[in-house]
Amino acid sequence: MAVTLKQIAEQAGVSPSTVSHAIRGINPGKRQLSPQTIIKIRNVAQKLGYRPNMLAAGLAQNKTFTVGVLVSTLRGDFYERILEGITEVVHPQFTPLLTVHNYDKLRERRELEVLIGKRVDGIIAACSGDVENSYIYRELGEVHRMPLVLVDRGLKDINCPVVRSDHFKSTYIAVKELFGLGHRQIVFAAAGRDMDSTQIFKDGFTAAIREVGCESESGIFAKKTNSWTRGEMKQFASEIIDHVLGLAQRPTALILQADWLAYDVLAECQVRGIRVPADLSVMGMEDCSPSALPGISLSTIKVELEQVGKLAAQMLLNLINGEVPSQTKVLVPPSVIIRKTTRMLA
Repeated sequence: MAVTLKQIAEQAGVSPSTVSHAIRGINPGKRQLSPQTIIKIRNVAQKLGYRPNMLAAGLAQNKTFTVGVLVSTLRGDFYERILEGITEVVHPQFTPLLTVHNYDKLRERRELEVLIGKRVDGIIAACSGDVENSYIYRELGEVHRMPLVLVDRGLKDINCPVVRSDHFKSTYIAVKELFGLGHRQIVFAAAGRDMDSTQIFKDGFTAAIREVGCESESGIFAKKTNSWTRGEMKQFASEIIDHVLGLAQRPTALILQADWLAYDVLAECQVRGIRVPADLSVMGMEDCSPSALPGISLSTIKVELEQVGKLAAQMLLNLINGEVPSQTKVLVPPSVIIRKTTRMLA
């Protein structure tokens, strides 16, 4: 026989409505359920073997108890860590449905249409940045009335919450750290679409370089690309080293927009006989899992991607529950991790 909410309420010493709200992860009216109450009720439910009737609940509440998650790529662990944070928050009330667009605008539209067709209760998306697809993101709210939260980057003219790392501060603190180590010739290398996130990275770098007074010795090397395939990243790493070697004032430090790009740069340095960090200090961004391995030991900017996922998920749940967000842009602060690929100049 199926376990009922009333049975759980009797053992937990609360009302059936409180049990319902605790299991569903929402607060009754303006009253806030304490974490201890929620944990107690869920433990009792688990002990009794409670299994919610999702079909009946969905029909009653006009919900599917699923959320769509659209990410750019599955290379590396960037979006894996964001997804981990999302799942931690939405489970067990909602099941995340994962889709990937690989920076393909046609695939991005198709995946969003699939999520719309499955009538998910809301979507968390890392958009490709393609302006042609802005309309479908706009339609999510205006036509389909579907809650939307963007992660990692926003979209121009799309009024929805955005949760991301503080891109400006990432490059800003990277420059400040390298300057403190004695570096005056610093290059920042970035690649990708012409998106607001890429520009914010550049702005943070430029602001810090101006502040420390190294404008004449430092600069940005950027390349526009619509994707990040392994071959393209390796080619870009080669172009970065060509640029570094071709400058009249040889840079002593290099900041890369992503750790995975930094790995290819480190490999290219080894092929060309450039010693890291003796000849060139290298710093990445994101603190991907391989960066801490002894064989790599990459200095990097740590981004709390799990926190990005958690905050985005909580904001989406609030929207699904009809709450108005107190803020539409949430920035997660980064921090510096110094390992073996950077050194202090004598």
